[in-house]
Amino acid sequence: MQELEWCMSQGYTNQQTADHLGINERTVRRWKSRLSPGSCQESANDDGSMLGGYKTFVITSAVNATKAHTGFLKSLRVYCEANDAKLLVIPLRYRNPTRKEETPDDYWCPSITPDLLTERTKIANGLVALADIKIQPTAVNPLQGWLTVSGSDSAILGHTKVALQSVPTKVGDPAKLVMTTGACTVPSYSDTNAGAKGHYHHCLGAVVVEIDGKHSHIRHILGAHDGSFIDLDMEYTRHGAHEAARASVLTMGDIHAYQVDQKALVATEKLAARISPIAICAHDVLDFSSASHHAGYFERYRLHSNGRNSVLKELEVTASVLERISGWADETVMIGSNHHQHMEQWLAKHENALDLENALVFHETKSAMLRAIHEGSYLDPFQHWMDQLMREPQRLKWLKPGEHFIRHKIDFSSHGHKGPNGARGSTKAFANIGAKTVTGHSHSPAIIDGAYTVGTTSKLKLGYNLDSPSSWHHSHCITYANGKRTLIHCVNGRFFR
Repeated sequence: MQELEWCMSQGYTNQQTADHLGINERTVRRWKSRLSPGSCQESANDDGSMLGGYKTFVITSAVNATKAHTGFLKSLRVYCEANDAKLLVIPLRYRNPTRKEETPDDYWCPSITPDLLTERTKIANGLVALADIKIQPTAVNPLQGWLTVSGSDSAILGHTKVALQSVPTKVGDPAKLVMTTGACTVPSYSDTNAGAKGHYHHCLGAVVVEIDGKHSHIRHILGAHDGSFIDLDMEYTRHGAHEAARASVLTMGDIHAYQVDQKALVATEKLAARISPIAICAHDVLDFSSASHHAGYFERYRLHSNGRNSVLKELEVTASVLERISGWADETVMIGSNHHQHMEQWLAKHENALDLENALVFHETKSAMLRAIHEGSYLDPFQHWMDQLMREPQRLKWLKPGEHFIRHKIDFSSHGHKGPNGARGSTKAFANIGAKTVTGHSHSPAIIDGAYTVGTTSKLKLGYNLDSPSSWHHSHCITYANGKRTLIHCVNGRFFR
């Protein structure tokens, strides 16, 4: 085995190793499957970190017989040196049927060979790297079929395409995240249908894992053409690290101010202080559970008994939360959302005029809306009350129906509840549009092609999902100054270590 390890360290192909050892190539493959490189032999400490004292890992992937992207690899090594992190590279296999050369392709770029991770490895408590799974780099949906392989643990798979899905787990357990890494090698694909798709979706990327006691924080870092990338408030290049420019946009998970999770809100304030976003996109700020049309008779009575059926009280709480959030950025963009529309739906039903608890709000707002319609204009009932209750309502930018908010060719304007042609929205539906988008609505973070979906900032257990498996997660999306995005997740009251 020592001879085999020496051949691997020299970057020998399977055939070259077989010739050197005087054995069959198939035997070499079998021995390699049993052999764990040094980085894979490490086991986890009590706090979940791997032996060697590392608390930060950078996990990427590499395609065989392909050159590493020099700029990105050097930037990754700068990051590892600056953050005392360990680089792990999951090897992928791809056979190019149109390649003319007869040279062996069962090798990886020598510059990343010492960092290869080939076995399933527990990185931290509740997090496993599925390095033993070799997904074809041209796979359209690299996560398909692998969501349950890691059990209840979150999982990282090596792939050239960046993807993420939040997976429901049993009642009471936090949702798990399954994601791919992106690659540190340059795109090199066949001149075929599958090869063209693989080339288009090839992404310079990696997953950062920060171990924080018994918990861990995971997020993507995506490289620009020169290999540089931004992680939170720092930019890393092949020449070194320096403070990054302010983040362009922080898209918060659906806020639901009346049922917001206070720990997630405090953590978001700390995140905003670190990345200094120019703009914040706010989805479903108004919860409107105080008079929601979804509430049945017994739920309405429960709200009445708990003193939570006052629309005015909910509007005051919402204004207070918005006042706080709007101080974290230059502007707060209010995205038209389905829960915002619940108030208008409440006003449209004549029977709600008999709701004595909310009579003043109902009739005053409805009168203002009717007057606006009579004058040929439109009044947003939610905006109408925020203008009255907030000290500085001018900090808010309210998008009108059909109005867009676009930065770095990314459309932040859609909440996600309405898909193409008026159909029900989903991350997949927005991915099929072709344009880059950041949406909300589902409370379950996801990445499919150019479509990113944030999670929620509300409590993770509300009345209608108390007794069911849930994929909800406290997740936001950061759009950096270079136009690259990452989903960032709040774990144990923190977004980062």
